[in-house]
Amino acid sequence: MLPPGGGRGVLPGGPMLTTESSGLLSRMVEAMFDGVSVVDASGEQSYVNDALCAMLGFSRDELLGKHAPYPYWPVEELPNLEAAVHRSATGRSEPCDLVLQRKNGERFHVTVATVTLTDETGAVVARCATIKDISEQKRVERSLREAEERWRSIAENPFDFVVVIDREHRYTYVNHTAPGLSRESLIGRATPFDFVDAKHHDAMRAAFEKTFRTGEATAYDVHVPQLDAWYASVVGAVVEHGQVTGLSILTRDITEQKRTEDELKRTEQRLRDSHKIETLGMLAGGIAHDINNVLTPIVAYSELAQRELSSEHRVQEYLDAIRVASHRASDLVRRVLLFSRRQEPKKATVDLRDIVRSDTSLVRASLPATIELVIDVPDEPFYVLADPAQLGQVLANLVSNALQALEQRGGRVAISLRRAESGVVLSVTDNGPGMDAEVQRRAFEPFFTTKPLGAGTGLGLSIVHGVVREHGGEVELRSAPGEGTTVVVHLPSGTALAAETPRRPHRAMGQGLRVLLVDDEAPIAKVAGEILRESGHTVTALTSPEAALEVFTRAPETFDVLLSDESMPKMTGTALIAALRRISPALKVVLMTGRNDEDLQRRAASLRVLQVLAKPFGRQDLLDAIEAAGDGAAPPRAVDRG
Repeated sequence: MLPPGGGRGVLPGGPMLTTESSGLLSRMVEAMFDGVSVVDASGEQSYVNDALCAMLGFSRDELLGKHAPYPYWPVEELPNLEAAVHRSATGRSEPCDLVLQRKNGERFHVTVATVTLTDETGAVVARCATIKDISEQKRVERSLREAEERWRSIAENPFDFVVVIDREHRYTYVNHTAPGLSRESLIGRATPFDFVDAKHHDAMRAAFEKTFRTGEATAYDVHVPQLDAWYASVVGAVVEHGQVTGLSILTRDITEQKRTEDELKRTEQRLRDSHKIETLGMLAGGIAHDINNVLTPIVAYSELAQRELSSEHRVQEYLDAIRVASHRASDLVRRVLLFSRRQEPKKATVDLRDIVRSDTSLVRASLPATIELVIDVPDEPFYVLADPAQLGQVLANLVSNALQALEQRGGRVAISLRRAESGVVLSVTDNGPGMDAEVQRRAFEPFFTTKPLGAGTGLGLSIVHGVVREHGGEVELRSAPGEGTTVVVHLPSGTALAAETPRRPHRAMGQGLRVLLVDDEAPIAKVAGEILRESGHTVTALTSPEAALEVFTRAPETFDVLLSDESMPKMTGTALIAALRRISPALKVVLMTGRNDEDLQRRAASLRVLQVLAKPFGRQDLLDAIEAAGDGAAPPRAVDRG
C-alpha cells in the first residue's frame, strides 16, 4: 500500500492503488515527522520511514526484515509492547503510550497508533503503526506535576504562613491566618504592610519590587506588633505566560531565634576559642608522641651508661641530671595534653610537698631579680589522693598568674601548705595590684582575661577550678585593689603512702623470654633490645610492623611476648596485635606508646593487652613490663613514669 520506491519494502497493492498514487503516498509518508512502521502478515517488519530511523538511531538495514521483539523494544517493556500488538491484532487499534529504546539504550516515551491493512478479499496483509516521540511532553508534564506537588506541600504546611499577593500588594491567597483574622478579611482587602512595623516597610517594599522586576527570590525579617512576634519571609515570583503577575510569600515564626541571637553572639567567640583548644589538643598529641620517642633512648641509654660506670664515678651525677631532665620534659608534655583536653584524673596517693618542690625548682631558675619566691612547706607529709600531673598543672597555673601580676613592678610570691579541718590547704599569694569585685566575679570563667589581646587565653583559673572540683576540693579567691591576690586550694586529705611493692626478681640468665620487638624508631628498637638481651631475654628487633607480621607468621611458636610500639606507619601496633592474635590467640603483649590516652587504653583492653608501657621509659620499667606480661600479670593501669 505504501511502496518506498521499489525493491524490499514494497507493500501489496489493491485494485484502487495505481503506481502513481503509490509513489505519492510513499513520498508523503517519508515527509512525515512521526515514525511509520509496517509489519507484514508474517510479523516481519517490511517498511520503516526516515523519521522512525532518526528517532531510534537505527538504519533501515538494522530494522527491516526483523521479527518481534524488535531491536527498539526494551526488555523490561516486553509485556506492555506484546499486549499492544495483541490488541492491534484483535482490531482494537486505539492509540496507546509506550516506552521504546534508542540504539544507544536511552528509553523514551511514544504514542503509537496502529491500523490494519487488508487486500480486496479482506485478508490482513500488513499492520501499519505511526509512532510519535512524546518524551519532551512527558518531561514537561512531570515538571508541572512536581511543581504542583511542591506548591501543594508548601501551601498545606500547617506551621508556616503562605500567601500570594498581586501587583498592588493585596492578598489573593492565604493558607491560614493568625488568631483573630479570617481569609475574608484579608483576600482582596489587606496587604502585608498592614500588620508590620513601619520601620520594616522599606525592606519589604524593596524585596517585593526586586522579585517583580527580576523574578529572583528575596527575603526579609519583620516584627508584628499585634502578636509581639518576629517572622522571616521568603518571596518568590508567580509567573503566568512569561510574566510575573504576583508574589508568593512563605513566612515562618522566628521569635525564639531572635530571642536567643544575643546569647549566640556572646558565645560565638567562646566556640572559636574552644575550637582552638581542640586543635591544640590534636597538635599536642602529635608533639607528645614525637618528643617521648626522642626522650626514650635518652633515658634508657643514660641508665645503661650508669650501669657501666662505678657508683663513685663523677659522670654518674651528669647521667642522673640527664634522666631527671628527661622525665621533667615528659611531664611538661603531659601538662600540655592536660591543658588542651579534658581527661579523667589518674589518682594515686601523693605528698603535696613533692609537687611543690619539683615544680618550683624549675620556676626559681627563670625568675627575674625583681621577683622573690618564698616556699613555706612544713617537714611533715601532706598526703592527698590525686593525679600528680593535674595538681602540677594547678600549681603551675597559679604561680604563672602570680608572676604575671608582678611582671611590671616586681614583688613577692609565696607558696604555702598547711592543714585545716577540710583537709590540706595550698595557698599561692602575690603582692601585686589585686582585683576589683567585677574581675573576681568573672575570674574563673573560661576565656576571661584582663590581659591585652594575644597576651593570655583566660584558661588558667578555669582549669584550676575544674581540676580541683574533680578531686573533691574547692577554690577560694581573696583579693582587693592594691592589696594583692591569694588563691586558696582546699583538698581532702589522703591516707599515708602504702609500702612500695617489692619488685619481682628477674629471671636468671638463660631463662628469659623470647621477645618480638617492633618500633619504627630505630634508636628505641636498638636500646630496648640491648636492655632485654642484657637481662637474659632473646630478642628479634624489627622496625617494620609488616616485617614483624611476616616473621611471626613463619614461626609463631618461637615467640613468647610481643613488644610493639603503637604509632607506626602503614600499620598501628593495635592492628599488628589483632593480626598476630588471629595466628596465635594466646600471644602475650606489651604495647609501647608516646601518647598514652584513654582511647588507646580502651583499645588495648579490648585486645587483652597485659601491659601498656608509656614513653619515655627506663630500664627497670621495660623489664618489669616484659616479665609481668610473660607471667600473665595485668596491672590496674599503665606503667607510666611521666
